[in-house]
Amino acid sequence: MCGIFGITTNQNKPVGKIALEAIKRLEYRGYDSCGIVTQYESQLLVKKDAGKIEEINQRIKLDDFPNGSRLALAHTRWATHGPPTKINSHPHLDCDDKIAVIHNGILENFIELKEEMLSKGHVFKSETDTEIIPHLIEENLKKNVDLKDAVVNAVKKCKGAYGLAICHADYPDTIIAVRRESPLIVGIEEGKTTYCASDIPAFLPYTRNCYILEDDEIAILKAGTVEFYDVYNSNFPKKKDLHHVEWSMDAAEKGGYEHFMLKEIYEEPDALRRTLKVTNDSLKDFAKSLLSAENIYITAAGTSFYAALAGKFIITKFLGKYIQAIECSEFKTELINSLEKDSVIIAISQSGETIDLIEAIRWAKDYQASVKILSITNIVGSSITRHSDKILITQAGPEIGVAATKTFVTQVLIQSLVALEIAKLRKIESQNEIQKYYDALHSIPEVIERFLTKSVDLIKYIVRNLEKNLNFFFLARGISIATAKEGGLKLKEVACRFIEGYSAAHAKHGPISLVREGYPIIFIAPPDETYERLVGNLMEFKSRGGKIISLVVEDDKKIGDLSDITIRIPQPGDKYHSLFSPITFVPALQLLAYYAALEHNLDPDKPLNLAKTVTVH
Repeated sequence: MCGIFGITTNQNKPVGKIALEAIKRLEYRGYDSCGIVTQYESQLLVKKDAGKIEEINQRIKLDDFPNGSRLALAHTRWATHGPPTKINSHPHLDCDDKIAVIHNGILENFIELKEEMLSKGHVFKSETDTEIIPHLIEENLKKNVDLKDAVVNAVKKCKGAYGLAICHADYPDTIIAVRRESPLIVGIEEGKTTYCASDIPAFLPYTRNCYILEDDEIAILKAGTVEFYDVYNSNFPKKKDLHHVEWSMDAAEKGGYEHFMLKEIYEEPDALRRTLKVTNDSLKDFAKSLLSAENIYITAAGTSFYAALAGKFIITKFLGKYIQAIECSEFKTELINSLEKDSVIIAISQSGETIDLIEAIRWAKDYQASVKILSITNIVGSSITRHSDKILITQAGPEIGVAATKTFVTQVLIQSLVALEIAKLRKIESQNEIQKYYDALHSIPEVIERFLTKSVDLIKYIVRNLEKNLNFFFLARGISIATAKEGGLKLKEVACRFIEGYSAAHAKHGPISLVREGYPIIFIAPPDETYERLVGNLMEFKSRGGKIISLVVEDDKKIGDLSDITIRIPQPGDKYHSLFSPITFVPALQLLAYYAALEHNLDPDKPLNLAKTVTVH
């Protein structure tokens, strides 16, 4: 997820300065590198580098361009293809330095397209997928088509997601914007200035009037005007509705949400869709390393550790081997005399900078040089990746809220994709069965969207009616124990409630003594192989006066009928969807934590005593 911005104007405006301020407002979308390009006297002038925007600006004065330019594009990057370096920073140019492109998204077929362009003599400078686009446009322009058609023909060849802004040195007032699965908005001051951006805050100081591009729409921006076309019917312009933004600047940076935590919960479906596009080759490499290993460990901290517990359950279902889960802070202590040669360690971290995790894998490498490190992280080029043999990058995008939300669901998802790759390699399931699991995975974003659309009022009701209780349990069995623990952690983090996520069976060995009349207990109950036993556990707590809140699938009857309050997740009750229930069930618990924080006048974006990344012991 990156931030993109464009401006074309007939006014005497400092477009470099406006572009710089715009990407500062978008820096939450990506902050490992940035760049600006302006058009001036039939040339493209580019400034870009790796690092945070303010640091780069101090080095190279990003907004210092000649007076007279009336057009600029700007980009702040969240690396996906190629590490965060100057050469990989946007914008990217064609061979003649005439075409500049900035991009938010992932091109799935860039390797094939790059090979095609290389065969035609094109020279590439970066490791990014984005750089293929200016070369495709350059190649199309050789066929004597106009710039719009050259862009249309280029994007028709691209598979994947993109929000693009494009300019050409010989078109001093024209920006072309096009999108598929990546947000893009056009802002307009009629007759004066037109903007495009990945988020409204970029241009909100200048205009509140905007158009929202839909998939496969292309916009031709000129100073104070804009025309829209359909990529697959680009001969005739189309009409679009103009929207007026009512948000304040602070609200707009949060996409209209009150807090980043809430915004990021609602971003989960798109984060999952992006993560579903992880390449098969990288998943296969990961899977083969696990298949060849004698001893496998999985390690992480906090939310990532609970994602690891869920992932371990899913992977072992198809792997046929035991995976030992160890908290990274205790990794060396537990294995100091028992880490075997050729072991494989799966290391999971949102930031890739968690100090206990980095020290655990460093120690493992020093102790046994043959150990392989397989890492899962959200940050390209982070410290964990530099110590790893294989890397999978989740596509959650920047996560500003301290309490991890979309990173949890994408971590579980990417482990699920590894598990299915193992199933294919081992051939322990029929192709038809494996496809049903894939279908279930691909349905998850829509399941979460439907839940978020219809269930918020119920979550608020639960918070209002239960928050007088200082403590309660989250109980589950099987894979849902990971969900229970993560749900409990969220309430601890942002609402300062002492909530315990527990095995429902283990809770009989002591914790059940705390239950009194009205004591709230949330049972996480997908219809998996543990369901019938969980019914018995529920009855044990209900008979002692517990107030039962159940989290179940849409058509559940048995546990729903036994519960005082039922939260229903709109997904089928089959084994395929149930296996991935930590992904679909956890948003309800995240929302519960969020609204509980508000109930206690706490800021969910800034939990007490917590930091986003723990880089000290």
